[in-house]
Order: sequence, then C-alpha cells, then structure tokens
Amino acid sequence: MKVRIKKNHDFPIEYKTSGACAFDFYASEEKTFAPGEWGLVETGTVVETPEGFMLMTAPRSSTFKNYGLMQVNSVGIIDNDYCGDTDTIKFPFINMGNESVTIPVGERIGQGIFVKIEKPIIEFVETMGNVDRGGFGTTGKK
Repeated sequence: MKVRIKKNHDFPIEYKTSGACAFDFYASEEKTFAPGEWGLVETGTVVETPEGFMLMTAPRSSTFKNYGLMQVNSVGIIDNDYCGDTDTIKFPFINMGNESVTIPVGERIGQGIFVKIEKPIIEFVETMGNVDRGGFGTTGKK
C-alpha cells in the first residue's frame, strides 16, 4: 500500500520500530494552552488515505504525561477524501492541569494508524428481535 503525504516541515513521518503499528505526528506550530483551555495543535501534514481505509488519530501517552493535555475527541477519524492541499491533520487537546503549557514546534503530539474499513448495506427494521442487554456495566449482573 502506498500513501501520499504532503507536509510543511522536516520532521520524519515514519514507524519508529519494526513492531510499531502507528506513526507519529509532530506539532508544526507552537501552541499554548491556559488551564482548562482547549484548542487545535497543527501538524502541517496532509495524508491521502487509500480507498478502503481510514486514518485513525490517537494521542500519545507522553502528551498527557508531560503536558497534562488530553485529546478532546479521544480518537480522530480521518476520511480518505480529507486530503486537499490545506486539509492538514490537527489534534484537539484540552489542558487538564492548573498551569499553562506550551507545545513546542517539533514535539510529537499524536499518532496515526491506518484501519481497513468496509461499508455495509444498511437495513432499517422496526424491531431487532434480540435480547436486551442493558449496557453500561450491566454484563453479568441480574
């Protein structure tokens, strides 16, 4: 599989080890977050995801550990048609700490993984005809 990437920086887009399933995204602009503030960290990277795949973005554990920043949307789903020249990947973070923090240019802030997808044929029904499970921690409880 070949993936086309356009970037406005010199940071490597690569798998860091032979066992890595994700590659890192880097901050291409400095961004400061006040306590409780959320905002987008720009990567300056456009990815053309192959047909039949999506690009999932996720936080790096070190981003929270080192900066107290949590990715607001947990994971990002990047469609394969989000790949125009200005369709850069951005990471939404919120500062969970009590002090302002600054992400410097060149900091690894998130990661991307290609996930194979299929689009099913959707059938709408009046009832599901299955047993109701409850959800939200009810498995195994009576």
